[in-house]
Amino acid sequence: MKVLASRNIVLCFVLIFVSMGLWGQAHLSTQAHQDAVNKIVITKDGSTFSAGKDGFLIRWTEDGMGEHYQLSELEIPLIAVHPNGNDIAVYETDGYSVHRVSVWNWPSLSRKFVKTYTNNVLSLNFTGKGTLLAVGTATVNGIEFLNPTTGRAVSKIKETTGIVSMFYGSASEKSAVVYSPTGTLIYYNMTNGSRKERFITEAQLEQVTLFSNNMFCAGVKNNQIYIIDALSGKVAARISARSPILLSDDVSSTLYFVETDGRNYTLKAIETQITEEGSSISNPTTVYNLSGINSANTITSGFYNNGKIMLGSKAGNIFSVALGQGENAGKVLVITENMYDKIYDIASIGSDFYFLTKDTIFLSSYDTGQIDTVAQISGFTNIIPYGEKVVLWSHGTKKAVVLLDLQTKSQKNLFTPKNYIENLRLFGNKLVYVEGTSTVKLYDIEKGSNSELYAGTGIQDVVLYNDNELYVAKSASSAPRSPLISVNTVTQETVMMPIDGNVAFSLSLDAENGANVIYGIQASSQGNKSQTTIFAFYPARKTATSIMKVADEDLNAFLNMYGSTIYTNIGKNQIRSYDTKLRKEIQLNRSASLPLKIARSGNRIAVLNRDGSISWYNAGNGTVLADWYMTTEKQWYEF
Repeated sequence: MKVLASRNIVLCFVLIFVSMGLWGQAHLSTQAHQDAVNKIVITKDGSTFSAGKDGFLIRWTEDGMGEHYQLSELEIPLIAVHPNGNDIAVYETDGYSVHRVSVWNWPSLSRKFVKTYTNNVLSLNFTGKGTLLAVGTATVNGIEFLNPTTGRAVSKIKETTGIVSMFYGSASEKSAVVYSPTGTLIYYNMTNGSRKERFITEAQLEQVTLFSNNMFCAGVKNNQIYIIDALSGKVAARISARSPILLSDDVSSTLYFVETDGRNYTLKAIETQITEEGSSISNPTTVYNLSGINSANTITSGFYNNGKIMLGSKAGNIFSVALGQGENAGKVLVITENMYDKIYDIASIGSDFYFLTKDTIFLSSYDTGQIDTVAQISGFTNIIPYGEKVVLWSHGTKKAVVLLDLQTKSQKNLFTPKNYIENLRLFGNKLVYVEGTSTVKLYDIEKGSNSELYAGTGIQDVVLYNDNELYVAKSASSAPRSPLISVNTVTQETVMMPIDGNVAFSLSLDAENGANVIYGIQASSQGNKSQTTIFAFYPARKTATSIMKVADEDLNAFLNMYGSTIYTNIGKNQIRSYDTKLRKEIQLNRSASLPLKIARSGNRIAVLNRDGSISWYNAGNGTVLADWYMTTEKQWYEF
């Protein structure tokens, strides 16, 4: 581990990398999630797993350190830990059309299988011994059981369960209970698949959980906590609570929850008691006022197990609260710490690399490790080299596009888009950009003029092949019915190109080397079969060939050309380097975070990862040179 300001000095620091198998490596730090924490699970060995909107899975050890690894570019709403403590089931989704369940082996960071669903997954649990993975879905078919090693579906319950948002299996795996938001609790005999009992209960409950040795069931609706007798389905109590987050395990007779008055949080408890005469449920009592957790850290998730409470926030932080009578009882310990200054974009100019953060442009290189501040400028997410200048723009906003002179530090507003910019590319002296997903426009930097080139729907990317010929990658579901079309910028005539697939994107043109080939990515999905393909399109003869493909729909893949070499992250786990002349492929092993973009200068490759870190590679053989994080003190740390 090195500080790059003086590369020969080795520092002891809390950011270290842990090698974890062939798929990549996790890094160990106290860094928070980059977005809301969706799920927290405490395991039997006392460690904790957290998952969030940032696609990261983090294992927190007893000493407060976290092993970080990004499993997905999508958010992770649900996770479940296998009884062996090593296998993790993960549900990832875009909240709309992508719903994936996978099982990962954490020590090796290898994925055992992945299965796609057409609807939301509402619950995810292993059975008591880990023999099966139960996937509760928002469909009439309800729950599906999978072999946790192969992902193959296993028939266990004879009847159709309907929508399932909670599953709990006994330790012996002989019985199970499910809750449906339609308002039913159903018990099953797991040895023969028959129904044992069915109780009508309160409908549309969220955060449904069992507690008190599975004698009670709790759920939340309309700022009320419902306590349900799990053996009859009858509502035993309704307790008012403000935006409660339930914290429980299946054994404890105490149901903990946190609520807020809009400014501060309070930990409360509901006690239950079961005797021969019947059961009793107490009114909620305040256990602790959680000082240190306020509206800036809205609590989004939590978990209780054996006297230990962990909470996750919308800001990505993790907190722990110790129960009991000790001197630390009731104290809120902040596990996480924001240590990094995220890098939003990278670019290479000559032998130099430029790095864009939220407020600064830095000049640096792997060989020197020195950091030079080029300019203080805020609010931009993307940087494009333009001679001795750079073009700055911000994805998904209507912010003005700016031309910055790197020598004089003077800046000029080029234009302000009418709609948000989805994509912007530089071709010679012309900026071609996509507004929304429906309009392609061109800004001539020398003339200062703006013009519309094409209007349509589902536009993903564009390349300006020459002054009169534009190629548009789009969704095939919009007219014209092709994922790649050519547009005559003079006559506005459009022609469909012979590219198959549902959508094309990430076009790259290497016109400077006279290749006259357009490379891109197309994805297709039909039934249970999905495929993503790198293609080469030859405009002169209007033909296309396939370069490489994977059996998965990867809509977040990128493609960049440097000379005759294609760089792509198709397949999600690694970057592939493919020399189109030599037909030679090299794989660049990923870091803890998924790769987002690549820049190259000479024999150095810099990869921008989704968490804002930089991975350096040798372009000749793909060797990993280092992983860099920029700290909040504006220093590189190398691992």
